[in-house]
Amino acid sequence: MFIARSISASETRFLRHQVLWPHKPSPAVCTIDVDESEHAHHVGAFSEAGLHVGVCSLFRQRSDRFPAVLPEDELVYRLRVMGTLPEVRGQGAGAAIVRYAANWSREQGALWLWCDAREVAFPFYERMGFKFVSDGYNVSEIGAHRMMALKL
Repeated sequence: MFIARSISASETRFLRHQVLWPHKPSPAVCTIDVDESEHAHHVGAFSEAGLHVGVCSLFRQRSDRFPAVLPEDELVYRLRVMGTLPEVRGQGAGAAIVRYAANWSREQGALWLWCDAREVAFPFYERMGFKFVSDGYNVSEIGAHRMMALKL
């Protein structure tokens, strides 16, 4: 069983580097320009033993790539930089993060949670209730993606 909870932006960096951006030189540079923004919220997943095994960050942000996909008059949150350690995949850590993210976003008044999903994660997000809302596109140095959204 995994528990998801709020963490600081700095607590996301090690797993961002290890899981999502191993091509970057160190965890210190695994930041996003909006990490410290007013509506940013960071989430960690932890094993029963307290091991930090997953992360994501939430931002009150609309898609620049597909601005008209979600209703303009509805509050949305973006789920970004989500990942779990390979050894815990399929055991519920990612699901705990998404459930926490959806509940927290709903508490903020959001009606949608969306993400730029990596191709390898499409089945996971579909199992969590996300739907495809865009065609595919490529993200430099990372690969194929599609925008997916969850109605809260």
